[in-house]
Amino acid sequence: MVQPTAASLALIGYVVVSGLRSTALKGLQLQGASHPIGGDNPISFCNVFLISQLMIGLALISVEPKKVRRQLTQLPASAAPLIAADAFLGCFLAPLAFYLALEQLSVITQTLVFSLTLPASALIALWWLGERLPHRFNLSLLLILAGLLAGKVFGVMESSGPAGPMRMLDGLDGYLWAIVSVGATALRNSLRRRLAGLELCRGLSTGIPNLAGAVAFAIIALIRYGPGHFFYLRWWWVLGVIVVYGLTLCLGTEVLRQASQRHFQVSQIAFAGSASLVVTVLSAAWLLSEPLSWPILLSTGLILAGVLLRFLPSSLPPGDERKSLLLNP
Repeated sequence: MVQPTAASLALIGYVVVSGLRSTALKGLQLQGASHPIGGDNPISFCNVFLISQLMIGLALISVEPKKVRRQLTQLPASAAPLIAADAFLGCFLAPLAFYLALEQLSVITQTLVFSLTLPASALIALWWLGERLPHRFNLSLLLILAGLLAGKVFGVMESSGPAGPMRMLDGLDGYLWAIVSVGATALRNSLRRRLAGLELCRGLSTGIPNLAGAVAFAIIALIRYGPGHFFYLRWWWVLGVIVVYGLTLCLGTEVLRQASQRHFQVSQIAFAGSASLVVTVLSAAWLLSEPLSWPILLSTGLILAGVLLRFLPSSLPPGDERKSLLLNP
């Protein structure tokens, strides 16, 4: 059955805006570095994630405030630690490490490294939840690792700074932060699978953790920079941090994902979402002038092939196959 045009546009919009987030954030980092205030970059993980997560949290809670309050009062005692851990991993540690990795690495490099989130999520689900590995997992992992290795060998996976005498170790801090973010995201995916059985509303499952993360980033910003760091009222700061990144890309991704979920199956959204990798690579090359050469295309192609393998027909029962697709990046 052909999906309505509006639903298809929502799905396409979800792919585009989610794919543009890394490019936009890197652009803000570079713009802030060229316009320091008192030696500090006016763009930091504190104000960027404070504003974006505050927008998401308030928006989701405001849609169903009564349901959020009711579920909070009825929440089992065993669920509170899971929600707290979800907030820490997904709304604090993962974005913090993501930002610090992006400071050290190019957008394309970071995007390719973050393809490890899918196999990492599957392995943690196997270890913690006892779920079977997705169909063709070994081949998928092999292709992703081959893409990463090709990128490093051909020199396309580089840091965003000048190359040092030990080229293979350039951007090591960035790679370590990227692995931290991948691990935090993978752990959060399994946590959210545990929480899914509670059938929590979006305001509680996503809105509250985002608000908690915003509060944590606000406290850090106040201690480290002072209140002036929250709102640097230059036109590019307001447009970039509030309008483009916070409102359009972060809140827009959440809104478009929910709109897509009303019309498409999980597998369809996950399949389309894989194209965000291509959007990120192309947008980084176009907007940030990052190199787009045949080794980059080879590395991206291998990784994309590894990601898309999970959508080929399998012999798994329908329920198990659906579980293998619920690994949210």
